[in-house]
Amino acid sequence: MKFLKSSVVVASALLSWSACAETVKITNIGHGYYSGALYVAKREKLFEKYGLEADISFVQGGPLALQAALTKQADVAVVSYEHILTSAVQGKQVVAFFNIANRPVNNVIGNDKLMEGAEKLSVEDKIKRLKGMRVAMPSAGGSGEKMLGVLAKKYGLTLPGDITSVYLGAEAPSYVAAFQRDLIDAALPFEPAGVLVQQAGKGRIFLNMMNGEVPEVRDILFMVLATHPDNIKQKPELLRKVAAAFADAVKILKSDPKHGKALMALEYPSMAPETNDLAYDIVSQIWTKDGKMTEAQARATFAYLQPTGPQDVNFPTTFTNELLPK
Repeated sequence: MKFLKSSVVVASALLSWSACAETVKITNIGHGYYSGALYVAKREKLFEKYGLEADISFVQGGPLALQAALTKQADVAVVSYEHILTSAVQGKQVVAFFNIANRPVNNVIGNDKLMEGAEKLSVEDKIKRLKGMRVAMPSAGGSGEKMLGVLAKKYGLTLPGDITSVYLGAEAPSYVAAFQRDLIDAALPFEPAGVLVQQAGKGRIFLNMMNGEVPEVRDILFMVLATHPDNIKQKPELLRKVAAAFADAVKILKSDPKHGKALMALEYPSMAPETNDLAYDIVSQIWTKDGKMTEAQARATFAYLQPTGPQDVNFPTTFTNELLPK
């Protein structure tokens, strides 16, 4: 009888919480390691801590995540800031309210042929070596392809043209298989794909974007939480709670790597512990400590990517720190 009463109490409490919790729809680009804060917030019940129930969906590529924010199909989109800039020059507005990563979320991984003597090459020489190469990336028009396109143009190459793009989505096994079958020469995958390729003995880091090898992208706005401006007016408290949950999650990732690695291992259960540890060490370089953004970072992102369109960008309207925990 006591057990029955306890069960009724617990069930009632859960029903009560469910009825009170506010649902927030979050769209994420694939299942990348860079979204560690999202996974930690989910597993540590940080959304519930702030009275939220997270409805998380995954899409293949930044353009789809951006569209979810633009059309308000999602309250929050995990998206690269360059998509916000691309929208801004077209007169469409999406606002970043939490900075997840201040550097690119993917390195360039090269096969053995590409890697020969690469340690002696400058960034310019490395990019020029990609001429005639097949380079894999998650999606057409995504941040990886745009970033590579900018670098190619800077050093006299064209994309498409001198470099062939191959689209493999976000899942790691696709990249390992493509290298194993000699279908690609290089890749800009989301981690842990790069680590898995390295551990399979089929590729190594050719251009290290995450550690700051490319000066232009050492301190920018790269991966952010974004929302429609209407939501900032109509749902500010919802967004503040989301920002608070992410801030708590980032604190765990940055200040307690042992616990963070354990949580990420749960997110990638089929991955060997040493693979998870290496992926964590690589990606932790790009996670921010507090989600804050500056106009200097916004302008640096624009200067690097140089999106074109009929509208000038009013940078202060593309991001806000007002929803971050005080």
